[in-house]
Amino acid sequence: MTAKERVIQAHESMEEARIFLDEHMGNKAVLTKLYHAMMNCLFALFDIQGIGKLTHADVIERFEREYVRTGKIAATILDVLRRAYDLTHECDCDHMPVPTDEETASVMNAAEELVSATQGLLGAAVVS
Repeated sequence: MTAKERVIQAHESMEEARIFLDEHMGNKAVLTKLYHAMMNCLFALFDIQGIGKLTHADVIERFEREYVRTGKIAATILDVLRRAYDLTHECDCDHMPVPTDEETASVMNAAEELVSATQGLLGAAVVS
């Protein structure tokens, strides 16, 4: 999947999260969609075609090194991404803790910021 396709998927996940929120489908489902939107942004930034042997934790660590520590992306987004990772544990399982409304709103804001920042960093390659 190309970076452009990843950004499109991030937008689709954001829209699905909004629908889930509007339809009161539960914070777990909303948070899972937002987490996927954020991870698709990271995959786009690194032009990851297929994750292979990488874990989401590996990609998040690389994101911290290359985008957060360099000041390209706000550290608050990384904090929220890590919390979303912890809450979803990369699945929508029954044992997953239920995110609060405040956590869900925080992840929604961070995901929107990350999608926008990703588009800005990648430029015309993903917008056209």
